[in-house]
Amino acid sequence: MINDAIEALKEELEKPDAGGRLLPASDEDLAQAKEFGFPSVLLDFYREYAPDAADGRVELWKSRPASGQRIWAVQNAITENRDYVPGANLYPLGYVVFASNMFGDAYCIDTVHVNLSGDLPVVLFPHDMIEEGASLEDVERYRLPVAVNLEDFLRRFAGRTLIEQAKYA
Repeated sequence: MINDAIEALKEELEKPDAGGRLLPASDEDLAQAKEFGFPSVLLDFYREYAPDAADGRVELWKSRPASGQRIWAVQNAITENRDYVPGANLYPLGYVVFASNMFGDAYCIDTVHVNLSGDLPVVLFPHDMIEEGASLEDVERYRLPVAVNLEDFLRRFAGRTLIEQAKYA
């Protein structure tokens, strides 16, 4: 079923208001992502359908340039989790940034709240509310579930129905 979501995403990327393309990640990028600690579901996605490293991302825009989402290429995702807020503050708590909206809010694979079927949900965090040294308890109030798993996220991303407004309280 993930193939349906990928095909829908590929179709959307061909539209004039989209950018980037999907290619298998390099062995080196996959090894670095694995060593960094990306969950297997994200590694599996990148193995076959990573955003082109030359572009650094794939993105879909809505009617305005300040609206839309992007999925990060492997190296960009590592940087988001290591060097930038909120990823650098969320990653130690079990949230792996792999996408963002145009405001800088972070879409994360949630390795903390595994659902009953074993899927890792995708959640959205605001870019400007997660402080250095925050505890899991501190960030929970900003956690906004947006998809039941990566496949659901990709389907919503391609359908341009992904929740875009982060939770601020």
